[in-house]
Amino acid sequence: MAMKQWILLLNALLILTPMSSCGSKGNQSTGTTMTTTSSGPQAMFPYVQGWLGADGAYSVSLGSGRSLWFFDDTFIGPSSAISRTQSTGFIHNSVGISNCTGMNCSFQYFWNGMNTSAPGPIFVAPGSDWYWAMDNFIYNGTLYVALMQMHAAGSGAFGFAYSGSVLASISNYTAPPSQWNITYQQLNTGGSVVPGVSIVVNQGPGGNPNPADPNGARYAYFFAGVGSPPYLALLRIPLADLNHLARPGNTDWQYLNTSGTWESWPDSATTLPSDNAPVINPGATEMTVRWHSSANQWIAVYPGGLTPQAWYALSPSLTSGWGASEALYTYPEMQASNANYTPNVFCYAAKEHPEFETAGQLMFTYVCNSTVESDVTNNMNLYHPIVVTRSLPQK
Repeated sequence: MAMKQWILLLNALLILTPMSSCGSKGNQSTGTTMTTTSSGPQAMFPYVQGWLGADGAYSVSLGSGRSLWFFDDTFIGPSSAISRTQSTGFIHNSVGISNCTGMNCSFQYFWNGMNTSAPGPIFVAPGSDWYWAMDNFIYNGTLYVALMQMHAAGSGAFGFAYSGSVLASISNYTAPPSQWNITYQQLNTGGSVVPGVSIVVNQGPGGNPNPADPNGARYAYFFAGVGSPPYLALLRIPLADLNHLARPGNTDWQYLNTSGTWESWPDSATTLPSDNAPVINPGATEMTVRWHSSANQWIAVYPGGLTPQAWYALSPSLTSGWGASEALYTYPEMQASNANYTPNVFCYAAKEHPEFETAGQLMFTYVCNSTVESDVTNNMNLYHPIVVTRSLPQK
């Protein structure tokens, strides 16, 4: 069974109560898929090249209709495999490149040792640890990807924990991912503060995520998962520091406090000071925050715990004023009438992909999994990103 589902399930259990009390006035829309050059069971993310499904699915535009996709736990097999019953491996991250003309897309997948006897992930953690991808951005000719670092801890289904989080830097990101030169910088250790759940750079009014600060456009803003149940705090670091921001060692990191001011995050601290602001509450381990200039608002898209819905929240400001969580979409796979339903299926990993949107549209993906391994092994309609489009929510 995909290991990641267990930590997501644990997080979902922690946030179930506050999420289920939220409003539910969002429209429910139909999952749609883009037409691709492949005829796999899920056309947008076809089962080709031995890629047999994954979760995660953050994306970033490369321009000219191309996007990079970052997947987490991934089933792999021979290049001809189309079923997980043919799987010969399981790696903790992989990368895809989509090439689209309009809504017609082709896909390529990448991992180290692809179709060899020694496959491995693109992002390689030290020792026996592993990485799961969080959000990413491109700045000044370099691709930056935040990663959760995980390790085994104890035994059983929940036998692992956070080692910390890192930021990967790739200056040759236009090369095939298997040829990337990757450097890693430590963002934090442990699981008390996990920076990089979502990252904002050069978005917002006039490209400034924090207009109250005339110099706000000079920073990268990192949403960080904090606490149990989790909420999202907000950190920032000067863009000039991106290639030397590792902690400990950098004293320029700041956190947003409850008074709405930026304060220094002590260099050697692994937790935030008690006056840090819960900017989005409740939080989630996988989500996106993106600016929509047409609506003059920020939109957060995230999973809703063990509820059968994805959620969103709106705000005119990145740093404050986030409205209540609203239901964005009801997962068909968690409805008893759906062909893919079992009592063990749950859905998560909701996040937005603005580069695929048209005017007035919101596009996001989610993934459905199961606590029973055979559900995932035998049903290829589970455990891959599912694409949904709907009208852009507005206040």
